[in-house]
Amino acid sequence: MEIHHSTQMKLTETQAEDSWGEANLAFHAKAEKALRHLFDSARAKNELHFAFSLQAEFRGMRDPGWNTAAEAHVAFNDYIEHLKTAADTRFNARVALGCYCHVAEASGFYEVPMNLLRVAEGRRYNVWPFRDLVKEHKETGKLIAPNANKVLGYLSGNASNLGFGDLAEVFRDAFDGDLRNGYAHADYVIWDDGIRLPMRNGGQPRKVSWPEFTAHLNRGINFFNLLSETVREYRDSYNPPKQIKGRLAEEPEAIWTIHSNPEMRTFAISG
Repeated sequence: MEIHHSTQMKLTETQAEDSWGEANLAFHAKAEKALRHLFDSARAKNELHFAFSLQAEFRGMRDPGWNTAAEAHVAFNDYIEHLKTAADTRFNARVALGCYCHVAEASGFYEVPMNLLRVAEGRRYNVWPFRDLVKEHKETGKLIAPNANKVLGYLSGNASNLGFGDLAEVFRDAFDGDLRNGYAHADYVIWDDGIRLPMRNGGQPRKVSWPEFTAHLNRGINFFNLLSETVREYRDSYNPPKQIKGRLAEEPEAIWTIHSNPEMRTFAISG
């Protein structure tokens, strides 16, 4: 099991020599182009709502330590630092699966592309863009949050409906749903020949070889990092600050100031 990661989203030449590596190179080239198209389209449609969309899990005033999108980035860095020098052991295979599942399930961060799709369509930024996917348990009444398969499927479907065909395919292909489900439900076995997915509750059992898993892992973590770097790039474009005219809802247009401070890693919108 080998992990490759860089801010430039380049996979190694060794990986590119095999079919999995070539597929990943093509995927990431398409992902970068498709994401930039989305960001540029949303900004051209409504720059104020575009700027608000760059803030994941923006729920108003909260104490530090409650933003799962921010935590996803901390966890991502923790996982990568460990896996870069990790030995090929069963335990580290489980750590790699944990990393894969975490970045797949980071729906708080995926609020950014969801809101950008809304803005590109001509709708407003939404504080709870995945609210429609939340279900209520019939007996207990407790709310059930959507899993990664539903979130990514929702993103893919919306992208397709809006004419972002390549982006729809990127969301569809970024993660392997069987691997995510296997880890999330402890429905997997670490074996010498790879990760075995018994599908204990029905379905065709599947074996994911170690080379295949490495390819899936690289695709997932590099996609998450690509999206993170793209968000950071567009946020940092507001340094120095930029003033624009806009409105959040039905109020009259006003002057808003958008300001990013890359050194302090802060992003502010005031108006």
